[in-house]
Amino acid sequence: MSKNPKYRKTKRYTNRLATKIFTIDDARNIVLKIKQLEGVSQNTIYNYEKLFNDFDRFYGDKTDIASLTKDDAREFIYWQLNEKVQFLNHKYRKVKPKGVSVSSANTYVSFAKASFTVLVNEEIVEENIFENANHIKEKDKKIDTLTVKEISQFLRSLNKGWYSEFRMFVLVHTLLDSFGRINEVLSVRKGDIDFVKHAITFQNTKNGKLRIVPISKKTVKLLEELIEETDDFNSEYLFLTHHGNPLSPDTARKHLRDLSKRAGLEHITGFHIFRHTASEMFLRQNGSMRVLQKILGHSEISTTSIYAHVLDQTIKQQHEQFSPLNLIDDKEKRKTRTGRKNK
Repeated sequence: MSKNPKYRKTKRYTNRLATKIFTIDDARNIVLKIKQLEGVSQNTIYNYEKLFNDFDRFYGDKTDIASLTKDDAREFIYWQLNEKVQFLNHKYRKVKPKGVSVSSANTYVSFAKASFTVLVNEEIVEENIFENANHIKEKDKKIDTLTVKEISQFLRSLNKGWYSEFRMFVLVHTLLDSFGRINEVLSVRKGDIDFVKHAITFQNTKNGKLRIVPISKKTVKLLEELIEETDDFNSEYLFLTHHGNPLSPDTARKHLRDLSKRAGLEHITGFHIFRHTASEMFLRQNGSMRVLQKILGHSEISTTSIYAHVLDQTIKQQHEQFSPLNLIDDKEKRKTRTGRKNK
């Protein structure tokens, strides 16, 4: 008779679990293994790693995960929002703010819920301590975007005679044209570009779903020039360092901040502003919200609706321009009340 599989829920196995202590690190290994077997994206695995790194920082890596309570879960969320020191080990960051954004905290809550669901199913813990942790309500905030003038100012400031600045020139064009996230774009390989049909395939997406997006002839030509520039490295990736290694998001962001500061555009601190800008420009030119949803890779239209204010402005402008009353001859002289005769 074969031995019981490692995770078969026999009485003997359950009793053994009751006496075994599972540390944060043990829980990490179990959750990551199961999520990998589920086929989630590498980016999702990375987010689970970040979560457990924070569990290590807050609870201690040797803590028995079954000993944690709902109060511990609430304290962890409070720590994320108010006390967590960001960029703790980042050597280039002199300013290290405390507390993450509400959006980031909500992301940690989602991954914590999913992690403890796995641990409950595996009978490592008795309850999901994050189960009743509601997402924190975010205040409406203005989305940072760039004007056409600012984009042109930044692009003109780049010296395309230098490889690193030409690479940035191509990267910004690709981000704007594909509406892609920086991680998605930097993960693109040569084989992901259809140079005939003018399209780019994103494989390393946030939701793990492959996404194909059209790109312009201009962007295709720039990508061809970049490939020719880096041909000696024989790399399958498009965006490379001076040493031929794939360009990392952190390195690219630091370079962007340096170049933006030089161009007098210090408010360009990250690449997501190009995704926001592209989305707003798309809608301002009467692009469809549903089509934008597909291009951005949003599973829900509600996620794309952060750009709805652009549609509101466009609707108002087009209503003024194309109102049916504009076609009605209203030049007939009206009689004033004082000019009417009493019957």
